[in-house]
Order: sequence, then C-alpha cells, then structure tokens
Amino acid sequence: MSSWLTAWNPGWLYYGTLFPSRPSSREALLRVLLALPDAARFYDLNLRPGFDEPDLIESLLGLADVVKLNEDELRFAHEHFGLPVTPEAFCRAGSERYGWQGACVTLGARGCALFLSGDYVEAEGVPVKVADTVGAGDAFAAAFLHALISGWPAAQIAAFSNRLGAYVASVPGAIPDQAPAEIFSA
Repeated sequence: MSSWLTAWNPGWLYYGTLFPSRPSSREALLRVLLALPDAARFYDLNLRPGFDEPDLIESLLGLADVVKLNEDELRFAHEHFGLPVTPEAFCRAGSERYGWQGACVTLGARGCALFLSGDYVEAEGVPVKVADTVGAGDAFAAAFLHALISGWPAAQIAAFSNRLGAYVASVPGAIPDQAPAEIFSA
C-alpha cells in the first residue's frame, strides 16, 4: 500500500457496494482497509440492480463500524441475512451481530431511524416539494458522517441529516449551488 495513504492516516473510510462489486476493486478496498486498521468504517449500502450480491454485502456489513441504508435495502438485509425488518430491531440486531457502533435507516419523506452507541432515535422528515431525489441519499450520508465526526448526539445528527437530504431533494440536480443557512443551524 502506498506510504502516502498510511502517512495520511484518515480517521474515517467511506465505502459503498458499487466499487467492490468487481473482484479487483474488492481486493483494492480490502487492501486499503487493512492498511488503515485504525480508521473507522462507514458503509453506505446504496444497492443497485446487478450490484447486490448477498455474500459481498454481508462481508461489507461485517467490516463496517457504521452503516446507512434505506428501506428497500433494509428489506434486502432482512430477506438475505435474517435481520429484523423494523428499523429499531434491525439496528440493534445488526449492531450485535456485526459490532457496529451505529446504524441508520433512511425512511424517505418520513425521516430516519438512527441507532448510535446504544441510543435509538427516530427523526421526522422535513416536508419539501421534491424536485429530484438524485443525490439526496448521498447528501444525507455526508451530513450524517459530518455530525458523527463532530460528536453530536443522535437526535441532532438525525435532524441535521434529514434537513440536508430534504434540501437536496427539493432542488434540481444532485449538487445544489449552495445550501441555505438554516440547514446548518443545528
């Protein structure tokens, strides 16, 4: 592994399912994870047709410290790994089985369910007129990881993540030009 990567020594690694779906890419991800054993690992399932091989996903779940998924992915985990289908039971059972510090299930317009270090919260969604959902899940994940790294409590993380995800869904395109200040007033 490159010495620049180990010298950089990031605190977090963020990965999804698409990149490691190819054997050579999976090997590359595993090399990065092995080279940075102290980095916390954030897994955003982000399943797509053709990129949803159960053995891969279960191995990625087992490597994660924190997991984010949506309701469809929750049902996938229930069907393939026998995890509970309700958000709270899923988060608790997955944390027990895989050793996660946290898990989050996004619930679309209804908000999200978040389990973090034993605390479980549900946060209501932010009502918006949806213009384009592309990028909303990624914005949610970015807000979630930012707030988590910042040491915010679970309820504040969930509310902030919902606000940013809803804002991105309310504007055309995956990357808005700028976010309104009220998103950042936690």
